[in-house]
Amino acid sequence: MKERKLENYQAVAIIVIVMLSHIILNLPNHLISQAGSATILNFFYIFGIILIIFWIVTKFFKLFPNSDLIDICEYAGGKIAKNIYTASLLVYLFTVSAFVIRIFSESLVLIYFPNMDVDMVILVFIIITAVINVLGFKSIARASVILFPLIIVALLFVFVSSSSSFMPERALPILGYGVSETFLKGLTNIFAFSSALVITMVAPYINDENRMRKISFISLIIYGICIFGGIIAMLFIMPSVDDMNNTLSIYILAKRVTIGNFIQSIDAVFILVWIMLIFIYLSIIMHFILASFQRIVPIKHEINMVYSFSAITFIISMLPKTTTDINFFESVVYKYASIIFVFFISFIILICGYIKKKHELSKGESNLEKTN
Repeated sequence: MKERKLENYQAVAIIVIVMLSHIILNLPNHLISQAGSATILNFFYIFGIILIIFWIVTKFFKLFPNSDLIDICEYAGGKIAKNIYTASLLVYLFTVSAFVIRIFSESLVLIYFPNMDVDMVILVFIIITAVINVLGFKSIARASVILFPLIIVALLFVFVSSSSSFMPERALPILGYGVSETFLKGLTNIFAFSSALVITMVAPYINDENRMRKISFISLIIYGICIFGGIIAMLFIMPSVDDMNNTLSIYILAKRVTIGNFIQSIDAVFILVWIMLIFIYLSIIMHFILASFQRIVPIKHEINMVYSFSAITFIISMLPKTTTDINFFESVVYKYASIIFVFFISFIILICGYIKKKHELSKGESNLEKTN
């Protein structure tokens, strides 16, 4: 898999598409639920921390060219540690992608297909995702590059078009529910950037530490602008986010968009763009699931595994029986599981690998000096 290299614009497109898939669901709502009117302040606080974290991540990755976290885990802890981490990563990717497609499909059924079963909508997404993966990673990369500007333009257009209805006073009081909720408990809003884990998965396809840092920060800044726009729009327009869990909040904003007096109710156009986003998102995640699985189990027939993994994703997506189950996963399970897996386990693995590598390098330098 590592021989497939990505250009800068391809890597940025893939990373941002994976991250943006959560914005079009209800991510801004969850951030606002935690921090209230202080969400803007909380966002800049979290975003600053994320930039520092990824400055450290890219610095550490300089010692591991052409590697990802699986490679680093094997280097730091051996084959057993690598297998455990890879299995955990697979569970994480399968579960998150399955719930993304379930949440999005539930909203589509609610909005456009009230007489259609949600499992049929999910099945369509799964089948097309499998076909796209059979076509290969190059096809996914090309589709990402084509779709990337459309998604950005669509999102920003919705946010800007909503500005006429903004009520900035909703951002008061500045500290929202208080200092603790904004800066201590509000730190849990860092989960909004957990999808940035994909940056470490893309690393082997870049194979240049300087390019990786550039790609990482460009991707994070683009995503940050989009999520900030979503926060502003949700906070300044919606009186409450508590009753919006069953509907795409971004769809509610899109319903407000009109172009003059002649073109109105163009929300269907935005929904079409977001459907394509979900297709590409699932295809990218499926590719990394396949690539990760190959690290612990050799695969001769990739196509068969694509169909098998697609079936697993479908099964997991159908596990929630009620809307309450889905909402609980969104607001609790995904939030805290992402924080633990991405910002603790994965980061600790990177730190251990870095320390071991630095120790070996310094030991090698010492031996060289003694020899001289």
